[in-house]
Amino acid sequence: MTEAAEPDRWPDAAPLPAGARDVLPVEGEELAAIEGALRSAFTSFGYREVRTPVLEFADVMDRAQEGGLGGRAFRLFDDHGEVLVLRPDLTIPVARLVAGRLREHPGPVRVSYVAQALRPAPVGTARAAEERQAGIELVGIAGPAADAEVIALLVEAVRGFGVGGLRVGVGDVELTRAVLAGLGIAPEAQARLRSAAEARNLVAWRRAAADLAIPEDARRVAAGLPAMRGGPEVLERLRDEVPAAGPECARLAEMLRLLEAHGALDAVLVDLGVLRDWGYYSGVVFEAYLPGVGRPVAMGGRYDTLAARFGRPRPAVGVGINLDLLHAGIAARNGDVPAREGVVIAGGLDEELATAGALRRAGIPAIGAPATEGAATALARADGWRFAARRVDGVLELEDLAAGVVAACDDLVEGIRSSRS
Repeated sequence: MTEAAEPDRWPDAAPLPAGARDVLPVEGEELAAIEGALRSAFTSFGYREVRTPVLEFADVMDRAQEGGLGGRAFRLFDDHGEVLVLRPDLTIPVARLVAGRLREHPGPVRVSYVAQALRPAPVGTARAAEERQAGIELVGIAGPAADAEVIALLVEAVRGFGVGGLRVGVGDVELTRAVLAGLGIAPEAQARLRSAAEARNLVAWRRAAADLAIPEDARRVAAGLPAMRGGPEVLERLRDEVPAAGPECARLAEMLRLLEAHGALDAVLVDLGVLRDWGYYSGVVFEAYLPGVGRPVAMGGRYDTLAARFGRPRPAVGVGINLDLLHAGIAARNGDVPAREGVVIAGGLDEELATAGALRRAGIPAIGAPATEGAATALARADGWRFAARRVDGVLELEDLAAGVVAACDDLVEGIRSSRS
């Protein structure tokens, strides 16, 4: 007796793991264009691309984070029983690479990357488990000039996409510590305040500040610290209220001065509520936001102690850009994506190969379609190409889907150029 065929378990689409998603062709092409533009921006400042493996030894990655990576990484075993992790972060592997493979480089080292980071999505959130990021790391220079270069490059790169409303909020781990210490707050109370800030829980911060055993004026400053934002005047005010934090205020003010020289200061504001939840950050920390995107499109900061955990102490600062969120910000600003300047050719798979070849040699994408009636137009509409072409009674017809015009032409290359003008 013949077994009955197993019914289709997934009639619409096979499921994906939580936090995973597919990227369809049009979005994939747009993301590739974004990556290309970012690579060009990075190169203009002298950053060269490196690649790190998606698999790392767990103990090596745990070395970078106090208390280890914990639940921030996917873990697995190799054939020898070694515990591996899928790369949950890109700064840590780059720090490992620079400290090891580039340990003899005199510095500064400027490297960039475009790669995937994979980590479990927090329970109850819609966060992606896989993020494609582009970023830079400047290793071997301490101080405001290096911080300003990284932030200025971020601003220039994002502005290159024609989006407005970019805001980069800049905090400082050392400045926050200096203020809390200058107010006379005990270390254990400082830890409670930092935990509240990292969780973006201003209510918990204020409650913890209200319980501090310090003078009332000092409690007021502590309670309002994560809400302090603005320009250089914020640092002047803080220096007056907490003189012990004067050196850190002066350092951050110098960075703002350099950002003004870079032409990027108008996109930057001091925001002392910005703190990173990766424990290796040691100085300036920042987040970049675009209108219409509810999460930071880029995050970064200074991590002077990280390279030492891999054997070669070096100061460093960097930033990572979430490409999916940047893409969403560009789409929110620019609206519908215009049709792409390519031609779908009826018969381009066989009968019109010479026609397709002439277009490609002229730098115009040519996409082959069956010669059946309507196939070229249908494919052009489905994939977002601007033109469709077909031969009717020996004459080439060019359809401009953007303009809704069909015209006979002897030369498709010239016909397309005329349509563009």
